[in-house]
Amino acid sequence: MFAGIVNITKTKRFFLTLFLICFNVLYIKAQEYNGTTGLLHVPSAETDSAGTFRGAGMFLGERFLPSKFPSGYNTFGYVVGFTAWTWLEMSYAASLLRYEVDGKLGFHNEDRRLNVKFRPLKEGKWWPAVAIGWDDINPRGFSEKNGYFQNLYLVASKHFDIKGFELGAHLAYRYYPSDKNRDRRGVAGGVTFVPRLGESLQGPRAWLQRPRFIVEWDGIGVNVGADVLLWRHLFIQAALIHGQGFTGGLAYHYTIKF
Repeated sequence: MFAGIVNITKTKRFFLTLFLICFNVLYIKAQEYNGTTGLLHVPSAETDSAGTFRGAGMFLGERFLPSKFPSGYNTFGYVVGFTAWTWLEMSYAASLLRYEVDGKLGFHNEDRRLNVKFRPLKEGKWWPAVAIGWDDINPRGFSEKNGYFQNLYLVASKHFDIKGFELGAHLAYRYYPSDKNRDRRGVAGGVTFVPRLGESLQGPRAWLQRPRFIVEWDGIGVNVGADVLLWRHLFIQAALIHGQGFTGGLAYHYTIKF
C-alpha cells in the first residue's frame, strides 16, 4: 500500500492526506492531545519529518482540559496528524463529551477540531525556530458556541547541546478568544531534556529512541511529564498536571520517505 502512495506526486499526496484527515481516517516531540508537535499542553516550533503520520488515543484529565470545556469529569480523546512538509503540520482531534440522555449519563458525543501549524523559520545555529498555529479552526472565525480548544499561538524553540543531554527551550504566546478560556491567554513555555544514549540506542533502528523529559508552564500551572519512542513506531507519553491530575496516552507514527 505504501509503495503505491510513494509513487504519486507530492501534490496528490498532500490533497489525499488532507481528505483522509478531514473524514476521520486515520512521534516523537508530540503534543499528543492535539496531533501536532509540542510539549504536553504547550506548543513548540518543532516539526516532525516530512511524510509522518500520527494516530493516538489518550486519557485527558479534568485539569488538562480548557476552562470552557464542560467541567466535572475526565475524558478521552483521539487524534490523527500529518506532517506534509517540515514547515506544515495538520491534525484532526476529538474529545468525548459526557452528558445525560434519556436518564443515562455517558459519553454520547464528541468535540471535533482541525488544527494547523506553519513554521516559516527553521532553527539555525544562532536563532530559534519560529512557528504560528491555529487550533480548533473555524472558517467562520472565532466561535463562542463550541470552540473549546480554539486558540492562536506564536512560538519559538531553540535547542542546545550540553554534555550528556540536549536542552530545548520553548516560549509561546497563546490567544484564546473565548472569555471562558481567558485564564490561559498569554505566555506559556517550557524546557525539554533529552539524554544522550549509548551507541547501541542512537541508531535509527534502535528499539528505544530519544526519551524526553518535560517541564512546562501552561498559563495556569506547572506540568511535568516524559515520553519515549519504542521500536520506531510506538510513542508513549505521561504527565502530571498541576501536581495533581494524570494525562497520557499511546500513539503510532509512520514516516513515508518522499
